[in-house]
Amino acid sequence: MRVRFVHARVRYLLAHSGAWRAESWGTPVSAAHLGYAMTVFSMRLLEHSIALGALFNREERDSVMAVWRYAGYVMGVPETILYTTERDARRLFEIGHLCEPPPDVDSATMANALIEAIPVTAGVSDASEQRALRTLAYSLSRPLIGNRVADDLLFPKTRTTGALFAYRLKQRFQRLRKSQQVVRSENFSQLLQISVYDEQGMSYRLPDHVYSKKSSHW
Repeated sequence: MRVRFVHARVRYLLAHSGAWRAESWGTPVSAAHLGYAMTVFSMRLLEHSIALGALFNREERDSVMAVWRYAGYVMGVPETILYTTERDARRLFEIGHLCEPPPDVDSATMANALIEAIPVTAGVSDASEQRALRTLAYSLSRPLIGNRVADDLLFPKTRTTGALFAYRLKQRFQRLRKSQQVVRSENFSQLLQISVYDEQGMSYRLPDHVYSKKSSHW
């Protein structure tokens, strides 16, 4: 529900800012955008995770798809544009991808900011470890999204030959060294640490300016 509140507030701010050309771009953060996003967070995430060495059985894959389908439903995506299966999600993703404009400067800024935030989100405080994690993120991102998109997003040029293969081998070695149950337990614990709220709990404060840097803390 908080996500829906934020989306509604963003639409309101953009509509009254003069910075959004609705006649050309349609409704910002529309149901179509969210339906497309659900395919990225589910099917596309599964594909990339598998490329990085993750293992999923059929039930687990179906569960991931079901969770994100439900999230899309709760966030108001009409069932007519909400995927039903992994194959359906792939088709919708391909259609949505055709409608996406090429990345611009804002896209590059956002993409690089997300990678910069990975160490902080993962709780890594050591400066050298942070740099190593960002380097790893860039070296894995290029083969996942392709060099053309990576160049459009102004990702640094990194050596990517064999990067995915080497990372998959590392993941396989870790699974051999530890029991699968231990690995799952550690992954789940890390997810809990990342998702925990602060002492005040979830905030329902909303942005009050169309530009993030001019908005009050929310």
